[in-house]
Amino acid sequence: MRALKRDNARRVVFVCRELTGESLRSAQALTRLDGVEVLAICETAPNSHSGQIDVGTHQLGNVHDPAQLVGAMRELIRKYGPVDQMVTTRETLLEPVAQVAEMTGVKGMTVSTVRRVLDKSSLKAVLKCAGIQTACDRMVTAADKARLFADEVGFPIVLKPVLGSGGLATWRIANAEQLEIALALTQPSLDNAYLAEECIVGDELCIDTITLANEPRFYSVCCYRPSILEALENPQVQWKCIMPRDITGPQYRDFIEQGLAAVRALSVGNAITHMEGFRLDDGSVRFIDATIRPAGARIAPMLAFAYDIDPYLAWASVAVNGCFDGPWERKYAVGTIFLRGPGSGVIEEVQGLESLNKNVGPLIVDYHLPAVGFRKSSTYTGDGYVTVRHEDTSVVEDVLDLIGQTVSMRYSEPQSLRPVDSKELWADRLQYFERQINKPAWDECVPPPA
Repeated sequence: MRALKRDNARRVVFVCRELTGESLRSAQALTRLDGVEVLAICETAPNSHSGQIDVGTHQLGNVHDPAQLVGAMRELIRKYGPVDQMVTTRETLLEPVAQVAEMTGVKGMTVSTVRRVLDKSSLKAVLKCAGIQTACDRMVTAADKARLFADEVGFPIVLKPVLGSGGLATWRIANAEQLEIALALTQPSLDNAYLAEECIVGDELCIDTITLANEPRFYSVCCYRPSILEALENPQVQWKCIMPRDITGPQYRDFIEQGLAAVRALSVGNAITHMEGFRLDDGSVRFIDATIRPAGARIAPMLAFAYDIDPYLAWASVAVNGCFDGPWERKYAVGTIFLRGPGSGVIEEVQGLESLNKNVGPLIVDYHLPAVGFRKSSTYTGDGYVTVRHEDTSVVEDVLDLIGQTVSMRYSEPQSLRPVDSKELWADRLQYFERQINKPAWDECVPPPA
């Protein structure tokens, strides 16, 4: 691709593992910005699904390796000319991209900002200093620290990596025996720290913001049903994410106020943030996690349907131009149910689709049906999804319940009658987390080997 003249375009480098799914949509949004030329660094060559996007690309073996990223940046600069900015939407790439941006002198998030938000111990420290309520926690760099924390707060406790997202390596520990299993699998140390937390019980919510110059300019709330941890512990549960139309009620007030205060305290500059927490039975709030990227779990597309906007273009405008075209009007309630069922192995049959289309077809605005021949996903986002919208939140909730009762999957390995073995389940989730292969089923291009 012929390089544009320096005075005609700002060159923005987008870093991802592959140009598919959400990454592809984000890269496409960057190309729609006025006066921007997009270059991409990725691990796999663009395929037919990304052929519609015209960007200069550089392929390397590991986009998480700052040394390889620096080499790729130098090659892009040699080929296309000076680069203005580096961006990414993948959480695990935020820090290496920030490191390389600082090393090469281009615009991008700072390493200190990324660590302040993504390092769960740093996040908690900032929030506590700002008076934001969080779950009681302890940094675990040795097994004895986890045992001591459990003795102090009592079981159950939650054990999670200090860095990382997706929940696959987050476990609810019910007793001392399970704690020893978790410690044997994780081997916490100074170089492999984990965070032990009190186990919060309540309604799990998230707040997403668009922030310019550290000030939130937009916010949205979603409800998780059940909590992510419950969905991870029960692989047959079809998890739901619900975006109520009206979020002005008293049940959301404290969560929103503390969430916005938390974002201000984190000083994220120009960014999209995503924070998760719980509303307890007594009405109090506890925050547990945050990130500085567009949310996963189909929340960005749900925003599109709730507000009739383009969430990918909104991210690109914030990240590159520091602009927000709001305010937006929340016109609809939107909900997504993630499809899966009891059993394991390969999907052999999907049932109930005809009845679903007949009964609620007009309310369905987006879907990805589970594909026969694919292995069951290890994530709580399941093997597919259905998204619905309506002006009335209760209608959305009822339709999601109906979908959950109507659609079912049959897998090659039926559900066993024996109790679920914690060690086996946790080890499987941990290897997906460590190898970073927990991408959504709908981002897969070909069925994985059975």
